[in-house]
Amino acid sequence: MRRNNKKDPLPEEFKTFEELSNFWDSHDVTDYAEYLTPVECNVASHPTHEYIIVLSDELNRLMQEAQSREGVSIETLVNLWVKDGLQRSHSR
Repeated sequence: MRRNNKKDPLPEEFKTFEELSNFWDSHDVTDYAEYLTPVECNVASHPTHEYIIVLSDELNRLMQEAQSREGVSIETLVNLWVKDGLQRSHSR
C-alpha cells in the first residue's frame, strides 16, 4: 500500500476490473476517506454466508432478465444456480 503524503487522484471510473484491482492493490482506501459514505447496518448474531461478486454489465443485464422472468429474487436465483452447478459438478 502507498504510504506517503502525496496521493494519486482517484480515477472517475475504471475501464476494466483489472485496472480497478491494480489501483486498490497499490493504494489505501483510508487515503480517500472524503469519498467514503458512512452507513449504518445491523449485524446478525448468526449471520449466513455472504459473497460479493462483481458482474459485467452484460451479465448483470442477463441476470436481471432471468430474475424478472423467473419471478424470484436474485438471491434465490443465484442460490438455485449455484446448487444446480455444484450438484452437476459433484456427480461427474
